[in-house]
Amino acid sequence: MEYTASVAQVQSQEILTITLTSPHNRNALTPELVEGIREGLAEARRNARVVVIAAEGPAFCAGLDLKEQDPERLRLALELLVGLLRDILDSPVPVIARVHGAARAGGLGILGAADFVVAADEVDFAFTEARLGLAPVVVSATVLRRLASRDAARLFLTGESITADEAARLGLVTHTAPRAELDSVVQAIADSLLRADPQGLRESKAILNVEAITALDRDAAALVAKSLALFRSPEARDAIARARRG
Repeated sequence: MEYTASVAQVQSQEILTITLTSPHNRNALTPELVEGIREGLAEARRNARVVVIAAEGPAFCAGLDLKEQDPERLRLALELLVGLLRDILDSPVPVIARVHGAARAGGLGILGAADFVVAADEVDFAFTEARLGLAPVVVSATVLRRLASRDAARLFLTGESITADEAARLGLVTHTAPRAELDSVVQAIADSLLRADPQGLRESKAILNVEAITALDRDAAALVAKSLALFRSPEARDAIARARRG
């Protein structure tokens, strides 16, 4: 099978925008897409002062690709996702997620790691893993620090979707806006960050994220192994097949 690039980069002045360009699978977290985001973050370390992660198509990100049958590509996607979450947490450059469409499962891990999340009013969010015989194993590394324990339990166990307003109230989202105003809100945040000193931003991010990075470094292998075991289980395979049949 041939795989094509799934991410585009555009830099305007000191703002680097990384756009997920795989709408055919709702910007699922394939190895190619995740690696593309990581390459963009590496470029930002060298040449930018603010990063924006955006997406094309109806969804922001659907999480891991549930159609993936190759166990080695699945393992690679999980390992790269752990690396991506760490890259966002450890980035000296602030990261803004611009969420114009639905975010599910692994896509919420990106939002949990980002410094700012700007979501369109009509967007909804859900941890759908439990309905598929899975669990939000890897993404827990970034989202649990954003959620109160009771809220995390409700969202993880029921898989119910929540609105952008509720996501903001719970701590997953920092700003909501009408879709037509997303770019102006993102730009206003970026302008505020550009007025700060790069060293001040870098050291402030380090204070905010040191515990999450330490825990992720400690638990990375276990998170990947647990998630991979769930994906390979008969229960998950059956649940995913049922979901795909509708």
